[in-house]
Amino acid sequence: MHFLRTLSLLTLIASLSACQLYSSMSHTSSSQISTRMQGNLTHSAGQWLFQTCDMQQSYILDTSTELNQELIPMLAEAPQEIFADISAYIDTTTQHLIPTQRYRLQIEGPACNDPDLARLQLRASGNEPFWSILQTPRGLIFNQIDQASIALPYIEEELGNGRFYISSEANEQNLKLWITPKQCIDSMSGTIYHLQAQLQWNQETLTGCATFGGLRN
Repeated sequence: MHFLRTLSLLTLIASLSACQLYSSMSHTSSSQISTRMQGNLTHSAGQWLFQTCDMQQSYILDTSTELNQELIPMLAEAPQEIFADISAYIDTTTQHLIPTQRYRLQIEGPACNDPDLARLQLRASGNEPFWSILQTPRGLIFNQIDQASIALPYIEEELGNGRFYISSEANEQNLKLWITPKQCIDSMSGTIYHLQAQLQWNQETLTGCATFGGLRN
């Protein structure tokens, strides 16, 4: 099933799941609503402790084998804490979190102080050369190193299986961005994302990673 965002950007975006479920996790006492949250992870006595960014809640994070395989190597670089952007069920009886989606794990960057998260639908970026795309309800903001930012209208189309495609052919520019739900590790920062990105900008093809902003879960 397909949908198009008109150039006037008045249509609604269909919700995208793109979830990577950790199948080894199941708690019958958990809330049935998966909640997206951001916070810092610390490792103590064999457990992962999750402290929310507002410092008002703390939980024990029940990690799967797959999630542990991502987190453990990051401890060497960030023994104090690792930033995590996740969705999870909250077990209100035991104060455990049961993750359903890992959006982003990082050891450097804005983390809890990210000023863009709440206003974005998607953020994609890559290195060598650096590029980034911020998707907002009003349009795209395309950034390249040593160049002025470019604002563009866009069309979005679902491709199935969580994949989608964003394009713009305005202002004599040609931009195409393919997003695929698959683990992606930033080559510079080591940040782990839940989406891979491929960008075609005019005649150049670039690769990178992406994550949902706060406006899209």
